[in-house]
Amino acid sequence: MDVSGYGAALQSGQEGENARQLAHQVIDFLITNALHPSPVNYTVAYEYRLARVPALNARIDDRLAGGKHLDDLLMRELYDEHLAREQFRSLRGLGGSLQELVEGLIGDITAAGENASGFRSAVEHNIDRLASDRGDATLSGVAADLLAAAIKAHSGNEALRKNLEVADQEARKLRGELDRHRREALIDPLTGLLNRRGLDHRLEEIHGLGEGDSLAMVVLDIDHFKRVNDTYGHAVGDVVIRHVAQVMRTAVRAQDVTVRFGGEEFVIVMPQMSLEEAETVAESIRARVERLRLTRRQDQLKLDPFTISLGVATRRAGEDFEGLFARADQALYAAKNSGRNRVLTERVLS
Repeated sequence: MDVSGYGAALQSGQEGENARQLAHQVIDFLITNALHPSPVNYTVAYEYRLARVPALNARIDDRLAGGKHLDDLLMRELYDEHLAREQFRSLRGLGGSLQELVEGLIGDITAAGENASGFRSAVEHNIDRLASDRGDATLSGVAADLLAAAIKAHSGNEALRKNLEVADQEARKLRGELDRHRREALIDPLTGLLNRRGLDHRLEEIHGLGEGDSLAMVVLDIDHFKRVNDTYGHAVGDVVIRHVAQVMRTAVRAQDVTVRFGGEEFVIVMPQMSLEEAETVAESIRARVERLRLTRRQDQLKLDPFTISLGVATRRAGEDFEGLFARADQALYAAKNSGRNRVLTERVLS
């Protein structure tokens, strides 16, 4: 009796049953966490259930363990960071190559124009020299013929020159579009602040990251943000996030880096700033947010006041970004656990 077909069918049936169970688990996860079953949310939840990306699972587990909820924007950030990172890297690499190509084309166009103009100028200059130095009619005639030939060549290449001008304009337009797409990939669309990729990009540029330079960090979180969403809806929650971002943006210096780190959590990196100075800035942000009074536009309903909690730390000798962030984040949790709506520094950790 041939059982090979029966075994294959049994295996296929088992795989189908496993797939159905996994799908049910993913949907249950989305429902439990009040997430829309969008393709991005489903993909992140699917990978979370399979546990094939440890860093992704750790982010979700830590957030849930800390009593924070998941939302669509956070799921998008998790997708971008852990599941689409290779695509982004490929795009960034391609962008660099395109920019080099564009810049090379612009340089070639400029050089070609300069060479053509220089050749004609040189011929005109030399015919003047021949006329003044030798007075020889024959030599002058030869030079005149040479100039005529150059003029003819210049006229014949006029169409090429125009084509190069068009190529120059298109190349500059392409470079501008590429720069715009790069910037958009680093910006949080809701707040206009940098996203986590943008932070990684800027950390390489910050002068304050030099060894021996002071570097302060503030990590802040909107208190009871889930209550805001549950009471007024996600649209109002987005408005609250934007207002907090605006307060941050206007409270810091031009060289400081403001980041929407995920959900309702934000980060500020401040080069050349001491712990005491950073604490003062953090307290200013806290007080200004506490004084905000918002009204829902559609029905003029006045929203309940909301607050933020903040943790502050400064970099230690030889410390990387992760170490600095961990201590600022610990100070933030200490602020939340001690009553919220306050600023605590790393001094509470010692």
